[in-house]
Amino acid sequence: MQRLAAAVLLFISAAAAQPSNKDLFDQIDPTLDELAALTGLKPKTKVDRDFISREKLKEFLKTRIDETVKPEEIRIEELTLKLFGFVPESYDLKESTISLLTEQAAAFYDYKKKKMFLLESAPEISQRFVLIHELAHALADQHFQLEKYIQQGKNDDSATARMAVMEGQAQWLMYELMAKKSGQSLRKDPAMVRMFSSASAAGLSQYPELSNAPLYIRESLLFPYTRGLAFQQAVVEKMGDAGFAEVFRRPPLSTRQILHPELYFDRKKPAKVKAPPVPGANRYAEAVEGELGEFDIYILLKQFAGEETAEKLSPEWRAGHFRVLEEKESRHAILAFSVQFSTKSAAAEFTRLYEDKVIPAKAKRSGSNVVKQQGTRVLILEGIE
Repeated sequence: MQRLAAAVLLFISAAAAQPSNKDLFDQIDPTLDELAALTGLKPKTKVDRDFISREKLKEFLKTRIDETVKPEEIRIEELTLKLFGFVPESYDLKESTISLLTEQAAAFYDYKKKKMFLLESAPEISQRFVLIHELAHALADQHFQLEKYIQQGKNDDSATARMAVMEGQAQWLMYELMAKKSGQSLRKDPAMVRMFSSASAAGLSQYPELSNAPLYIRESLLFPYTRGLAFQQAVVEKMGDAGFAEVFRRPPLSTRQILHPELYFDRKKPAKVKAPPVPGANRYAEAVEGELGEFDIYILLKQFAGEETAEKLSPEWRAGHFRVLEEKESRHAILAFSVQFSTKSAAAEFTRLYEDKVIPAKAKRSGSNVVKQQGTRVLILEGIE
């Protein structure tokens, strides 16, 4: 499911706060040249730049959300997250997203204004790191129009995969340039990628908003950086320098291809399923529908059945699709989704876990629930009246 942060279409690098260093802007052009040497993508134009205060950033985020996302779209996304049990009933998606992005920001590249912003309060060493990251976005944007790239994701899961391409590549280039300063390289020492990914996840404690966010929100924000970084490493190892452009020209089709890069290299298209039909469908209006990916199933299982179970069962995912419908008069919401697994036994295990662990842990809603296995597929309806 696509998060509101993705719809805003600006991507933020994180750092703690300290006095700013305005001389960093002198490093922009040389850094672009270094990135061009690594990727083979030559800068087409200079990158506009400016500093911004944290207070102004919060105002900017509120304005951007109001400009790009309709209130009804936010309401439906929030409703969907609540129906899956990913966030509590009291969760305010818009305000929480603004708080999360404002808390973490050290820099961001704005795809609409084609401009890079550095936070005035970020420390110099962090600014140097995030300068590379955001310039990697700017360089990719000049060649592949990243706003269109993310919007061309045909469903929520593929849009998440494209975000992982963008953030993962920017992370990889940032770490590679910093490693070169000490005579090292991610190309020569892939273990560094695992180290950097672990360090990114371990740094949560410095961000109270992120640390305390619901698991799905937290993991959704981290996935493009940590899993995307590992995906980019696999691309570099398999394709060399050509991979920097290839992932934009031929994007991964699902989060499964991010999690298992060999499937991306095999050019195998994901399977498709459809959510089950809803009884009395003419009484309802469809609020939203989308793909339910391996990443979504992993978080669902991790939240309700534990990480060990999630690690074991989620790779057996093969396809997923969900619909949220609302009764036309009362707006009573129904969740309908299907998940296909690799084997009947995996589907049976998911069916058991969903009945025993997931449904009892969710907020109680009116209506009845149906969880049914059909071969390798699991069909679920919640809130049927």
